[in-house]
Amino acid sequence: MSRISKKKFIKALKGDYEVKMTESDLFERFKNPPTQEEWLKGYKKWVEDQTLSTPLAVYEAIENFGKKKRRRKKEC
Repeated sequence: MSRISKKKFIKALKGDYEVKMTESDLFERFKNPPTQEEWLKGYKKWVEDQTLSTPLAVYEAIENFGKKKRRRKKEC
């Protein structure tokens, strides 16, 4: 499993992060097209991956977990 930063992870969950394919990747895909069975398996996996079992607010809370809060100075 590859590692990803928290910022990229949140972007990916929101749907803002997209990995760009190179030209050689595109040509490889067209040389060996998937069969209908492979395509359906991939589509079902993609649907499962895109469906969040946890609400997005929980992931946003994880993003803000490590951030420090500013302290106010006490007035004397």
